[in-house]
Amino acid sequence: MQAQLDLIDMKIGKEMAGLKRDVEHMIDAEAFSIASKVHNLKSQMDSIESSLNFLKQEGILTRQETLQLIGSAADDRATDGSGKALSLDDVRAAAKKIIEDELERHRADGIGRTDYALASGGGRVIDYSEGYFSLTPWSGLLGILPGDYRRHPKANKILEPSFGEPGQCLPLKGSNVFVDIRLRTAIYADSITLEHVSKRVAYDTGSAPRDFQVFGWLEASAAHKKGERVLLGSFRYDIESSSVQTFRLYKTASKLLVNTVRVHVVSNYGSSTHTCLYRVRVHGTEPHSEE
Repeated sequence: MQAQLDLIDMKIGKEMAGLKRDVEHMIDAEAFSIASKVHNLKSQMDSIESSLNFLKQEGILTRQETLQLIGSAADDRATDGSGKALSLDDVRAAAKKIIEDELERHRADGIGRTDYALASGGGRVIDYSEGYFSLTPWSGLLGILPGDYRRHPKANKILEPSFGEPGQCLPLKGSNVFVDIRLRTAIYADSITLEHVSKRVAYDTGSAPRDFQVFGWLEASAAHKKGERVLLGSFRYDIESSSVQTFRLYKTASKLLVNTVRVHVVSNYGSSTHTCLYRVRVHGTEPHSEE
């Protein structure tokens, strides 16, 4: 009897040992599977982070836009009802949409804002400080002509689309210059965009505007009395930054109806002979029709 009990204990012990080994193998396999999934997930997250960091470093996305991109991808994944985790493909799809939106925005005159100074839309240059004519073959003749006949042949260049060509600007004499622009209609101006040729192709960045002021006023019309000239903002154009820079006007400007603006450049980047203005854009909102 004792021998039989010992034999049964031995069999139970072997069975238990085998079962233990099987359970350990199953645990090891599951742990390996989990570890692999975690590793793959970490690799995907590292790839996503690397891609997003690249977008941020290249200036394509700001930190806020990056967070919005991740949020957009997460929202899309949550609404598709598949229950799948966020993947790199989801972020790529969201990024593709952002890029397509950006391309569409840039097709709309580069910055996606209505330009009320655009010449083809009715904007026009009505006055400016003394022009710089020495860069033109007819400078001698223009220098002796009186009044409006001395209008610079490139005066309207600043109200037309620019293609980044050096010299395609309105050159004004000196480093303290101004230009007055009549807008296509009266607006509540909220920002202004100043453009200069890129420093990578410019022959001389010394003629680029540096510090400038923006004034606005309402010329007399049938519906409005003539307004006083009001300072809408003081800014600095950064020659080391993008060639197209938009500046937010003072908050008081949003309550002031204007149809004429003055861009007064008070200093440039070193040229004592002239200052070049490549393009000026004015943005804002039109008043309601009943006003």
